[in-house]
Amino acid sequence: MNLLIAQARMGSSRLPGKVLRPVNDKSMLENLVERISPSSTIGKIVVATTTNSEDDAIEALCAKRAWAVYRGSDWDVLDRFYNAAVANNAQSGDNIVRICCDNALHSHQVVDFVVGEFLKLGVDYFSNSNQEPDFLEDGFDVEVTTFNALATAWKEAKMMSQREHVMPYIKDSGKFSLAWRKAHSKYNFKLSVDTENDLKVSQAIFSSLAGNPDFSIDEVVDLLEKKPEILDLNKDSEINSGYKKSLSEDKEIS
Repeated sequence: MNLLIAQARMGSSRLPGKVLRPVNDKSMLENLVERISPSSTIGKIVVATTTNSEDDAIEALCAKRAWAVYRGSDWDVLDRFYNAAVANNAQSGDNIVRICCDNALHSHQVVDFVVGEFLKLGVDYFSNSNQEPDFLEDGFDVEVTTFNALATAWKEAKMMSQREHVMPYIKDSGKFSLAWRKAHSKYNFKLSVDTENDLKVSQAIFSSLAGNPDFSIDEVVDLLEKKPEILDLNKDSEINSGYKKSLSEDKEIS
């Protein structure tokens, strides 16, 4: 089984409640789940949120839309992911796909590309992004790992940054085979939503591509090459600033 776990919470410090903010007349979370649901490689999608009361709204939306949801730790996202996988019957031989719900533009084609490369290469971890400077497709990030690797990370990761961001232990411990490849060679944009201006960029892209609701990463690249002024809206936004902050404040946990 390929189990996709989508990370979502309301408690963003820079843009509170962002996953339920509207883009294209639907919330970011709804856009994301609808755009990845046609995937041909994913067996199940689970939204993983926290037990904080503010995330009751996420659980309520999932119940309304009949989506699977798991609630776990706020800060220990690795624990949340691992237990979301276990709660949905993941076991040895299964694979875990990770995406974040601040990526309203995401595409099932990119998910299928990443999962396909992961399976073809037979590695423990594969991604199209999250590896600067050569592999960044911010806004279309997908990470895939084996359930066994995730379980090992859950048992062994001791640094705060490794608990807050799920995959760093798998990438940095030296225990696992890793590979990366971008889905589109020309992609070089900041399209995840962390700020109000990031949200404006997503809204502008959805509006420009309204004629094809199942638009692909190729069409996003083509659009931004033709209309680079869209990117002026969030030109000061930084990729992976949350992870960089975690590293600067990192410490070992007991």
